[in-house]
Amino acid sequence: MPSFEARNPKNLGAAIKHARTARGMTQEQLAEDLGIPRLYLVSLENGTSNLWATRMFRTLRRLGIKVTVSFELPAGIPHD
Repeated sequence: MPSFEARNPKNLGAAIKHARTARGMTQEQLAEDLGIPRLYLVSLENGTSNLWATRMFRTLRRLGIKVTVSFELPAGIPHD
């Protein structure tokens, strides 16, 4: 089970992209499943920061909270 420490929006975006590609999904497919525009998903995967994300990660760091994102891979997909 891959795990990522999410210290900022870029780390979180990388985890989202990794999980999506490991499942063989395109951005278009995932965006459609979620009911969001593909360009919004692109900004999430790129870790484009916004005021909410900036404040959230600043608060987490200040409180010493570490966020670890982990996810199951589909069968047959190797992981580190």
